[in-house]
Amino acid sequence: MITRAGYGAFGLVACALLSGCGTAADEHAGHTSSVSPSVTSVVSQPSSTVAVTTTGAAAGTSVPAASVTVGEVPGNPNAAKAVQPWVRDLVGADIEQLVRKCWTIEPQNVRSMYADKDGILAAVAQPGIDGQFAVIWKGPVQTVSVKRSEIASGYACPRVAPAGAASTFNEADARYTVQRYLSRWTGNPVDKDDVEGRYPLVCAGSVLANNPGRLTGTTAFGQLTSKSAGISDVDVSASVTNSSGVAQPMVFKTTIGPEGYCINDIN
Repeated sequence: MITRAGYGAFGLVACALLSGCGTAADEHAGHTSSVSPSVTSVVSQPSSTVAVTTTGAAAGTSVPAASVTVGEVPGNPNAAKAVQPWVRDLVGADIEQLVRKCWTIEPQNVRSMYADKDGILAAVAQPGIDGQFAVIWKGPVQTVSVKRSEIASGYACPRVAPAGAASTFNEADARYTVQRYLSRWTGNPVDKDDVEGRYPLVCAGSVLANNPGRLTGTTAFGQLTSKSAGISDVDVSASVTNSSGVAQPMVFKTTIGPEGYCINDIN
């Protein structure tokens, strides 16, 4: 269970992921995106767009098809391909299916970020921009940003922020990073493919990166609480139990990196 301590409207500066100074890019392994017979894909032409046609007709009914365009990204053809199945699900599926598929993002943030379907579709229809850490589609209302690890999975779950906003990251993201990290150590990852080699949670070059076995023997952890420790830093606290049954309070020092929140050190 995760609790929120001192959590309010907490926006953090992360231009690398949402404003083009930062680039993100096969389906989240372990999450098969089932395509019903009522969903068809139209192969993109050299026009730099990919069309996704959804016919949500139930048996015996006729529902007009909706054509959705995903703007291609010059120099990164895999980006639009990876976003295409996510867009199809955004149009045709319920939000809880997206929560399950987009397990790299804190669940409540998935629900809030993906609420404005029209704004998101208007953004992804634009040509994408290949930044340093993320691919970005900018619309009049929403900005859609996809990390490279998401594009590489083949099913890209993006971050969505209001146009002009620097970031949508908040303390819930920091706590979720620590939850995922501890869940790996206890043998219960949030997804079977949630491993450090594919989805890094430890900050590169950090103290923890130089001591990767710091939590060897961890068997359980308690509630997660958090507090801001600076503009882009969040301290996440939890009681961690080792193989001897001893519970010890720990503080996970997190900050925003190229993949979102990462852990610098554990005190």
